[in-house]
Amino acid sequence: MTQILDAPLMHVRAEGLPRTLVDVPGPDRRRRARRFAVLGGVTLVWTVVFARHGGYSWHYFVQGSTLLFHGASGSAAAGGLDLYANYPELQIGPFTFAVAEVLRHLGGANGLVAAWVFMALLGLFVLYVLERIVEAVRPDLVGDDRVHMTMLVGGSVFMIGWIDLSVAISHLDDVLALTLAVLALWAAIEDLPAIAGICIGLSADSKPWALVFLPLILTVPAHTRRHAAVWTAVTIVAAYLPFVIADPHTLSSASAFTITNEPSSALRALGVSDPGTPSWDRIAQISLGCALGAVAVRRRRWPALILLGVGARIALDPGVYGYYTAGVLLGALLWDLLGNHRPLPIWTLISGTALAVAPILTPDAPLLGEVRLGLVVTFTVALLLGPAQAPAGFTARERTSPGPFAALVSPGRSAGH
Repeated sequence: MTQILDAPLMHVRAEGLPRTLVDVPGPDRRRRARRFAVLGGVTLVWTVVFARHGGYSWHYFVQGSTLLFHGASGSAAAGGLDLYANYPELQIGPFTFAVAEVLRHLGGANGLVAAWVFMALLGLFVLYVLERIVEAVRPDLVGDDRVHMTMLVGGSVFMIGWIDLSVAISHLDDVLALTLAVLALWAAIEDLPAIAGICIGLSADSKPWALVFLPLILTVPAHTRRHAAVWTAVTIVAAYLPFVIADPHTLSSASAFTITNEPSSALRALGVSDPGTPSWDRIAQISLGCALGAVAVRRRRWPALILLGVGARIALDPGVYGYYTAGVLLGALLWDLLGNHRPLPIWTLISGTALAVAPILTPDAPLLGEVRLGLVVTFTVALLLGPAQAPAGFTARERTSPGPFAALVSPGRSAGH
């Protein structure tokens, strides 16, 4: 595992090194084009496979957007700003319903086809953003064979999980929450605190559990961190406060909704035998995710932020839904790109095997719960406590002198100090 403290981001800007797609040297640009062609092919193949029985949860987004923007029909409980108070099973953020309202008017089957296309393309866009993050933080890795292999193999594994999420299950809220979290990180790296804050806020406005990504605020330079925090708070409050004002029961209804505590859940493996979601569970997920994220930033392991946040969800969630896997794969791939220098995306492959392959190999529910919990504990300990070493390819000067990028990952330090 590596320590990214000295990544020469500001040197990139000062010296005018290539940072955009069009500035990448010709051979590297052609290899990138071939890589994305392969990833696009993987996306298309798995979209066709999963679409045969896809759209499992899309009806929730059609129902919620209809209730929010057009109200309830007949004698049904009121929609509009009473939506969350009257329909607590719709644990989906208002920003997601706004996007769903647009999508369901664009394609057949209440917008399902349009949603499939939109969400699948967002997966490829997420991979594009990951490459931009790598180029901004580590310009010396542009064209590197390790990055190429990690993106090709890890990106293919990620896209399988992403298409399961977006096409098979069609959970638009998770798709938006994860995409916006990656965009927030990119904006923080590019020193755009307002955009970073808005993206963090919209991520939570897409799916409430995305509050685990709040530590992304700490990746913003210290002198603009308050700016990012304000934008995050404003974006979240602007989305949810109208519902709370319209019906104060909105707050209590969120905690009242429960799901079955599955025999194969990591929560069961922890010894929690409640038949449904414990009353403390959602708060514990968010608190644990934020705490681990803050520790990651403090220990200069910020590429672990997304993986640790989603890991907290996996460890404490009573459900074992397959669409959770995409978030873990995204976080693992980010860490494989920036947190280690192995030739293969080890954590992406391990995570995919534990979460997606293990259930195919054994029906033993308690064992699967232990595997899920073991995965989270393993990568949490390894990423936060494992030995740190300088990234391959850094010069001696870069290893021993604190670079300006340290402001992004070291709380309490401002740019220029």
